[in-house]
Amino acid sequence: MGHFFNRAATAITLFIFFVLFFLYLPPIFTALMLTAVLLTILFSEWPRLMDPKKLPFWLITPFYPVLPFVLMIYMSYFSDYRQVLFYMMIIAFSQDTGGYLVGKAIGKHKLASYISPKKTWEGFWGGIAFTLLITYLIISNRNPAISFSVIFMISLSSSILSTLGDLSESWLKRKAGVKDSGTLLPGHGGFMDRFDSFLLIIFVFFIFRDYFLKIFNIKPL
Repeated sequence: MGHFFNRAATAITLFIFFVLFFLYLPPIFTALMLTAVLLTILFSEWPRLMDPKKLPFWLITPFYPVLPFVLMIYMSYFSDYRQVLFYMMIIAFSQDTGGYLVGKAIGKHKLASYISPKKTWEGFWGGIAFTLLITYLIISNRNPAISFSVIFMISLSSSILSTLGDLSESWLKRKAGVKDSGTLLPGHGGFMDRFDSFLLIIFVFFIFRDYFLKIFNIKPL
């Protein structure tokens, strides 16, 4: 129970910071915040998952996790794209939240027992349902003209990519023999544990960023 409250308290705190940095503060502060998170991952958490003395570390690191954060930092400099980034983060993190709650409550059938023993198919489908709900609430409020099929496709693709990102980091942690990438976020582990579900999705969001401006009814500046 203590772990659940720590996780919930950290999630609420992070959400407040996200709202502050993405919707209210000038873009430079958002870019600096994301840069600080990336540097924390690179120098404190990433070496726990991959050995800096080995070649794969230097081959993979520029593409994952550096490139996804570079794309996020770039988008954060523009007020309209920064709003897209905020909404898409909420949608991406919905899969993790829904999956955790449903999996904790009724999860029985393992999704990928070797990579992540706690993840279940019940949690996966519960995460999709939760993501669909959050996506519908956000988009229908921003742009009621968008069809349900578009909302469903965004929810489904986000959930799948979110789960793959989560499993990718779980595989790295399994190989490294560590439970979490760090200890800075009570109940969540490290920043890599929190952002892993978003690091694959950001590529899709970046490529179709102008399309998402229309979906969320955000006027380019």
